[in-house]
Amino acid sequence: MKKIIKIRKMLCMICVFLVFLISNSFLYSYLQTNADEAVEEELWEHASAQAEETFTLDDVMEYDSSGVEKAEDEEADEQTGEEIDIRSFDKNDWKIMLINKQHPIPDDYEFTLAVIKGSMKCDERIIPELQQMMQAAQNDGVSLVIRSPYRDYERQIYLFNRKIKNYMKSKMSYLESYRTTAQAVTVPGASEHQVGLALDITSDTYTTLTEGFADTEAGEWLENHSYEYGFILRYPDGKEDITGISFEPWHFRYVGKNAAKYMYDHELTLEEFVAQLNDQ
Repeated sequence: MKKIIKIRKMLCMICVFLVFLISNSFLYSYLQTNADEAVEEELWEHASAQAEETFTLDDVMEYDSSGVEKAEDEEADEQTGEEIDIRSFDKNDWKIMLINKQHPIPDDYEFTLAVIKGSMKCDERIIPELQQMMQAAQNDGVSLVIRSPYRDYERQIYLFNRKIKNYMKSKMSYLESYRTTAQAVTVPGASEHQVGLALDITSDTYTTLTEGFADTEAGEWLENHSYEYGFILRYPDGKEDITGISFEPWHFRYVGKNAAKYMYDHELTLEEFVAQLNDQ
């Protein structure tokens, strides 16, 4: 009889322990979920402060770039009719710094942001050429609109995580969603937007960041003329296996006029250009 009582007591203790363990597991899960939601809400609020603003030619022309440091290759840039020797480029030049998944932003990289409008910013050194490019487009009847210049780390995290969640809603696994997202949104810490050298550009008549922009007047103008002002189409069609990013006809990166012309003439991505430069 005593043994039966002891066994019952032991079973009761085990049941109490299991109830305690389960209840705490639910509590932890509840607290963790709420903590994740709080972090997500904080990121969303931060991202919203930078979200969906735009600037046009009028806005960028208001910025006084007269005191901005001139590019080192300014004189050589005037000689656009001459063949450019790749050995003339400096591997350490900030304009041709390669940033991608394999080459994240250096910890010691420094740059100065210029505020164009509201929270819209970019590296101040690219503004003179940006002004020239937007004015030239306007002269040709094309009104360019900048939709996403500089992004800070928090906004990049938000955009990356949001894309993952959208893919997971379509029954993808987290790993599949992550891999697919990384082909469309650059991994935080490895985005050119985070150093103010990349711009998402559309027009006043085509406002979405979709592949259809390539077939618009603005998309064709940028593809054919952006290099004249130091910008390149960063993720061209047919080069996805090299850049690791899907075709983005709206994404342009500043590299300087000489490098842009060299890449345009030889149909190179920045990855291919840097590889050739490193082989010298």
